Amino acid sequence: MLFRNLHASTSLELVRYADIDQFRESERYASAESIPLRTGNFAVLRASVTLPSCSLSLVRTFPRIIRGYDFSGRLIIVVPMDDVSSTRMNGREIDRSLIILKGAANCTVYEPEGRLVAILSIRRDALADSWLTFEDGHALLRLPDAELARLQMHLRGVLETAAAQPQAIEANGTPETIEAALFSSFDEAMCAGYIDRRDGRARYKTIVDHIERAIHANHTTDIYCDTLAEEIGISTRTMNSAVHAVCGTSPLRYSQLKRLWAVRRQLRNGVPGLTVKASACAHGFWHMGDFSKLYRNTIGELPSQTLANARRLLT
Repeated sequence: MLFRNLHASTSLELVRYADIDQFRESERYASAESIPLRTGNFAVLRASVTLPSCSLSLVRTFPRIIRGYDFSGRLIIVVPMDDVSSTRMNGREIDRSLIILKGAANCTVYEPEGRLVAILSIRRDALADSWLTFEDGHALLRLPDAELARLQMHLRGVLETAAAQPQAIEANGTPETIEAALFSSFDEAMCAGYIDRRDGRARYKTIVDHIERAIHANHTTDIYCDTLAEEIGISTRTMNSAVHAVCGTSPLRYSQLKRLWAVRRQLRNGVPGLTVKASACAHGFWHMGDFSKLYRNTIGELPSQTLANARRLLT
């Protein structure tokens, strides 16, 4: 794994996120939020190099659903650095394409497997004309295998040099040279591949957005597919197909995931007087036995443990 060759230096920042809460703090700049899909050890790493008008990061992710993305003033390019190809964006299979995000993207990304990605974040005022023409939103850049391998090698080289030879990165004029070479490498990639803006699952994404609004407006109850499908003007089957395509699960399970993690967020605050039952009921979980089992299977601990740990930290 690439991270084995990286260690913190004066040119490379290396961050290990202890838990989902710490990781979510790092997502705020992008107006995004991750919903973990599995319990277990949380092992997320980020290595970052800062250059004059961009930053290059390497991130090891975890199984999750991600919502949001607003990169006002920046262009983001996500490069796959491993062989994982199961990720979907707005219901579309990404395979091993590069993801390009600019401005407000409104994406729902389904990552059933953790993966390794490099992320180049470029200030808008540093963009070449070829990148400035991109409209706000998202697109996929599909590359030939050889071109993707070349780009991956270039990115690995920058990161490994920053770790092993920070003085070389910091030498006068070197950051600008490295940045220019990175930009040129991505320009070559764009010429070698093709931009795929097809959005055949756009209707499915619209349905999921409607469900999101319904959950937000009435988080005290489960989603009743028949009622909600009728409200949207679609069949229950279409609703299930949409949520499975975009989020990898059923409407009911997606609603449960969002509300369970909302309960956890509330319990983690450890507010005096707050009880597990009050928090569960406020989020539509009325049967405490079923709720505790769901919570433990999803979060990895009992809700009472979450609350007790939060209060222990406060004291």
